[in-house]
Amino acid sequence: MNSVKFDKASPLWLRDDGREPNTTVLFETVVASGADTIMRMSGNSSYQVYINDKFIFFGPARAGRGFFRVDELPVGKYLSEKENRVVVLVSGYNCDNFYFPNGQPFFCAEFISDGNIFGQTGGDSWKTYLYSRKLRKVQKYSFQRTFVEAYDLTEGEPLSTEGLKEVETEKIAIDTFIEREISYPELPEEEMIRFVGGGSAVYDYEKEQTMLAERKDNDLDIVSSVVADCAILTNGACPENGPVVLENAFAIAEMKTDITGFIKLDLFCESDTTLILIFDELFLDGKVSRTRMGCENEIIYRLKKGHYTLITAEPYTFKYLNLISVGGEICVDKIGVIRLDFNESEIVRTLNSKADEQIKRIYDAAVQTFRQNTLDIYMDCPSRERAGWLCDSFFTSRVERTLTGKSTVEHCFLENFLMEKEFKDVKGGMLPMCYPSDHTSGNYIPNWAMWYVVELREYFYRTGDRAFIDDAKDKMYALLGFLRGFENADGLLDKLGGWVFVEWSRCNSLVQHINYPSNMLYYLFKKALCELYGDESLGKEADELRKVIREKSRIDQFFCDNSVYGDDGIARLSGEITETCQYYAFFTGVASKEEDGELWNIIVNDFGPDRAKTGKWKKIHPSNAFIGNYLRCDLLRMAGLNEKLDEDIRGYFDYMAQTTGTLWEHVNTSASCNHGFASHVLVWLDHLGYMN
Repeated sequence: MNSVKFDKASPLWLRDDGREPNTTVLFETVVASGADTIMRMSGNSSYQVYINDKFIFFGPARAGRGFFRVDELPVGKYLSEKENRVVVLVSGYNCDNFYFPNGQPFFCAEFISDGNIFGQTGGDSWKTYLYSRKLRKVQKYSFQRTFVEAYDLTEGEPLSTEGLKEVETEKIAIDTFIEREISYPELPEEEMIRFVGGGSAVYDYEKEQTMLAERKDNDLDIVSSVVADCAILTNGACPENGPVVLENAFAIAEMKTDITGFIKLDLFCESDTTLILIFDELFLDGKVSRTRMGCENEIIYRLKKGHYTLITAEPYTFKYLNLISVGGEICVDKIGVIRLDFNESEIVRTLNSKADEQIKRIYDAAVQTFRQNTLDIYMDCPSRERAGWLCDSFFTSRVERTLTGKSTVEHCFLENFLMEKEFKDVKGGMLPMCYPSDHTSGNYIPNWAMWYVVELREYFYRTGDRAFIDDAKDKMYALLGFLRGFENADGLLDKLGGWVFVEWSRCNSLVQHINYPSNMLYYLFKKALCELYGDESLGKEADELRKVIREKSRIDQFFCDNSVYGDDGIARLSGEITETCQYYAFFTGVASKEEDGELWNIIVNDFGPDRAKTGKWKKIHPSNAFIGNYLRCDLLRMAGLNEKLDEDIRGYFDYMAQTTGTLWEHVNTSASCNHGFASHVLVWLDHLGYMN
């Protein structure tokens, strides 16, 4: 990683209340015009930059704990006036989450023009205000992310400093600044395509009092979930497209596809009004659910009479947005999203004329999924978590290389894990299951740590970056040492610690005591380390482990998922067999077509997207999308079974593409409908010759 120095700027944060959760500070300065002006900045947790009231940037790119990536953003095209007002809204979340690691908030910035440094934080040009219009004491958005958004704009416009308290700041001792490396998002705007529902809304104040009395968090500034639940909706006429007038009414807007970004509304409020936004990826039974994924998908605005341009502080993911107005009348002129995703100009691969409409639909959904989950790291989903999970990253990394010919985001993602010398929350050589993140419980997924090494091997083959591999060596061998602590006399991982995760299916109920998919992955892990570091002794260990797995896990032609210890202390096969375990066997190389021909024919011909219809092998538990179906398709790719792969792609993914325009975490709608690993279908489409 390459360090970056600020020439004059100092990192700043509040002198008092600096570690209060969910604190937002408005930084304001004025700069002159200049075509070549660069704004160099960094911060923690997140910031939005406005120039002359135009939203131009969201940052920073994430890094490992204690390190901070620096944005160097050309801003000359926004500086058209003699004096240009620059406003930066900085959110210091100060809470444990999987999105931004909990740490000291700060903001640091300076401007560069013609080689001159000016307008630096720590100088006299910046003013700072406590941004009290964004309510501080609110609910968590989800376990994995930070807080819901709720605003009281009855005392001023969103970016006005009128009525805000000017606050003193202090310098924060931070000097671990590094390059961003990753391209900047373009932030294009996209408007809704139509309304799909509407009706009346009545606020039930009696219900509100009852619900609040039953809660233990009444010290909050607002309980947004209660506000959302107390708006009683009755279906009525669906509004016409265009501006919509809402007075004790609601309207449900639809985007073209599932989309990630900042919700943006242009509206006029006729009188004091509470505006409630509820959003989700799906429109089920004529409703937009705010809690389908265990999130609080609601945003609350308290408004007085006047014109507003409302832009959320954080990005959200949805296809449907329900706007509910209670207490007054508002006219909403524009409903849309400022997209926050991977820069489209980086994508150099497209479909060719061989692709039919179905393949085009799947391709478009996969590209949407990739872009929304590849901003600064590889994310599992851009909605519930925005977290950098291992294993997911193995699949997404292949997509980046396929679409862009580069591995820039992958380098940053993998590098983040190497920055923290000793992980704050996960001890003994284990890697965090997702990162940068907080894991104060100490929990980890040992399987996902092994996937880091499997991906690292592919990263080396893609890039030839030997220096990076060597930098990772100590942590990789520390991980090996941690896992060795669970080896039994046969060399098998036995009663593996942490959250043992195979996939979202019956597999995950069969992870005790000796789990064979985990041991198959352990075999691949050791083989990868052997190749990366020329460790022949590990290669021999891996070969012996393969033999043991094959000897101890078989029931007829199938691989059983686990052995369980009885009261006599002897481990015996559980008798349970999953489709996914068979895929692990072939994907890791524990099984082969030559040695296991009968099983190979079964998984190729009898399993797949139509398995539920055919009813074959009912005692073999079926796979879910992650990762069983993906392992299956990749096995078909590696075997050159192109016709079967083409059929499976259509069967697994087209219904997803038709529903949300993105690809999903599960085979059903029970979870995220926009998951980064799912874009791996692009690797297979490329293999099948559908891409230029």
